[in-house]
Amino acid sequence: MNPSEKRLSVCMIVRNEEANLASALESVEGLADEIIVVDTGSTDGTRELARSLGASVYEHEWKDDFSEAKNIALEKATGEYVLFLDADEYVSPESRDRVGQALSSGADAYFVRIESAVRSGAGRTFVNLHQRLFRNNIGIRYEGAVHEQVDSSLKRIGARVETSEIVLKHTGYGLGPEDLRPKLERNLDILNRVLLEDPDDAVSLFHLGETLSLLGTYDAAVDAYQRTLDVNRLPAEMRPVAMQNLASSMIKLGEHEEALRLLHKVRELDPAMLSAHLLLGSALFGLKKYERAEKEILRYISRATDRRNPSSILGFEADIPSALVLVAKCRLAGGDLEGAALALKDAVALDARLADGHILLGRIAFEKMDFARAVPHFEKALELMPREERLYFELAKSYTAAGAYDRAEEALERALDEGVESAGLLRCLGVVRVKREDLSGAVAAYEHAHRLEPDDPEAAKMLAGLHHKLGNAEAAAEYLTICK
Repeated sequence: MNPSEKRLSVCMIVRNEEANLASALESVEGLADEIIVVDTGSTDGTRELARSLGASVYEHEWKDDFSEAKNIALEKATGEYVLFLDADEYVSPESRDRVGQALSSGADAYFVRIESAVRSGAGRTFVNLHQRLFRNNIGIRYEGAVHEQVDSSLKRIGARVETSEIVLKHTGYGLGPEDLRPKLERNLDILNRVLLEDPDDAVSLFHLGETLSLLGTYDAAVDAYQRTLDVNRLPAEMRPVAMQNLASSMIKLGEHEEALRLLHKVRELDPAMLSAHLLLGSALFGLKKYERAEKEILRYISRATDRRNPSSILGFEADIPSALVLVAKCRLAGGDLEGAALALKDAVALDARLADGHILLGRIAFEKMDFARAVPHFEKALELMPREERLYFELAKSYTAAGAYDRAEEALERALDEGVESAGLLRCLGVVRVKREDLSGAVAAYEHAHRLEPDDPEAAKMLAGLHHKLGNAEAAAEYLTICK
């Protein structure tokens, strides 16, 4: 090939991706001979940022069709090969050398491993393989309005497809609920439109189930997954995943017996799908079969840590820390505090940012009246979940039990500073200030609580007593009237 010819074009479609774009483009610096960015209507600085990072930017009107936009990018690409990135993805640093290695084999297309951060009972990282690296100008095109793919066109042209060792990290589904919801609702609208035209589109039904599950509408997700299985047109490798996801949504709805039945079938269809063991443990836990649940989870851990076991090409990456938390919950349900603590210590040793692990360790320490050990675990959990109201209660309760009323007050005031405001927290703050003999401060806390919940008699009763102690007879009588 002539040295002046372009070897690799990196293509992207974007819209308002100013926050993500730099990490995506910087991950292909030195790999890409050209970068093609198709903007579908950004109102932030996405286009300017893309140009500043060396991309050629083209504008295209968004028509609720991801394939159409991606194919525009393919039309602009001049490289021999194309690597397609989403704006919320980046090439993992260890994969940079693997791109050139893959291209040297001369295949028409390559499967790329995509690791998505998710929030799921089956794991925290979903792994999938997609043909994202492929030869340009041989008829490869995207199809599908959402969750678009090139698989159909690859089959039509008889392309030679190989599996690469390239890893793309996908951050888009690891967002908090408020940030993720708009993307999911956009996908939901497109999927519903596609399914109006073809109600038996099994792949779209599968993605509908995924979207509904991420939105927390598990009953609708169950219906979508059931429909995609009934249609019986899913690719073979996707069927056990659909069954597993159906079982996961059923567990959320408390349908544990039916989930168990499905998960046993999943293990028969794809023995390498380790996450089925974890979900089996969750279903058994929901049925209060704690010993059986623990055995299933320990089997999951054993298989996940045995490198001789094959791993599924589609599914969740092993999540040992979360599995250990579930082991601890089983032991706690059986009254084994020491065994639970051992599992939790292993869990947080593997992942210091495991909030559930710290919360349970804090509760165990409190139960054992070891308040000095409870406090740092609740503090760590709050560092990870600063808007979780119940944690402020537990931290304040631990400080109060240890006699550290000033620290308890600081914890509750921190909650208010974070915008976590409730009558319950304010009443708790009132109790702590009474213990500190700050009666005026206690009045302020209880009055705030009373404004939030004027029908609650507890705050009014406390205010009557506090005003009486402070010599405010008229105010005390007013609050006594409210109590009655």
